[in-house]
Amino acid sequence: MAGEHTVSVSVVVPTYNRSKRLPTLVEALAAQKGVGAFEVVFVDDASTDDTQLTLDRIAADAPFPVTAVRQASNRGPAIGRNVGWRMARAPLICFTDDDCLPTDTWLAEMVAALGSNDVVQGRTMPNPAHEANRGPFSHTLTIGWEMGYYETANMGYRREVLERVGGFDETFRYAYGEDCELAWRAIDSGATTYFADDALVYHDITQSSWRTALRNTRRREGMVQLFQRRPELRCRLGKGVFYEPTHLPALVGIGCAVALVQSPRAPARWAASAAVGLWYAKSCRRIRGRPRSRLGWLGVVPASFVVDVADIGVLAQASIRYRTLQL
Repeated sequence: MAGEHTVSVSVVVPTYNRSKRLPTLVEALAAQKGVGAFEVVFVDDASTDDTQLTLDRIAADAPFPVTAVRQASNRGPAIGRNVGWRMARAPLICFTDDDCLPTDTWLAEMVAALGSNDVVQGRTMPNPAHEANRGPFSHTLTIGWEMGYYETANMGYRREVLERVGGFDETFRYAYGEDCELAWRAIDSGATTYFADDALVYHDITQSSWRTALRNTRRREGMVQLFQRRPELRCRLGKGVFYEPTHLPALVGIGCAVALVQSPRAPARWAASAAVGLWYAKSCRRIRGRPRSRLGWLGVVPASFVVDVADIGVLAQASIRYRTLQL
């Protein structure tokens, strides 16, 4: 490719319906220091908001080269990232997301680490400016060491590694598991890894939304697909049959509810259901952020139960599809 080495590193960002977040991300990238020439490749996954207009403005005004690609249809982040890194010109590829903000030395730290390593993961922490958003159904990301998931919120690869292993597996439909699968495939091919603690990216803390949490359960099928491809990762990632600590008590709770419908006047079944309810509530408090008051748990626990039932349903269907049990 002509001019392939005019930039030392390429940043690839897939995006979908987050046009309001993009200018802030570009400001963070423009503030990078201690790094040579770099470019940014945005891949718009057929957004329905004004993402394309926003990217057009960014491409015209950014202090670094910007390539903006629009997908004709929504095809998922694995395909988007493959499109992005294959269009990139640099020998080093760094990935981040449209809900992230790199700190000003992020890219310099990633480039330095990629000088002697094939795959580099940076540190990712919740954005301290978003603490007011925290709640039982908020979403964010905390990565303080090399945990084995290799989330593309903050990852770097030598281009030759991506070419050797063929990039992301495009059969993953959602943003879940496809980044982990790629990294382990690269490791199996002989790639070396490194955790760059100083390459810090802040991840958004979303507002607590039960509906969003319920909608996002569909993404879980990616983890079943990952374990079907790589069964040894169950042990490495510390996952058993039940993916979350709330799933087993939720499943038992479903059984208790069915038993009560069949025999609503059986005191023993009511007692068992109460015990399981307490078990579930205790497990729920382990994984859900605190509501604003203790009374808030009266709403959070049943809402969380609905999310877990939906989650188990998605995982059960995926378990059948991929012939790999994960609940």
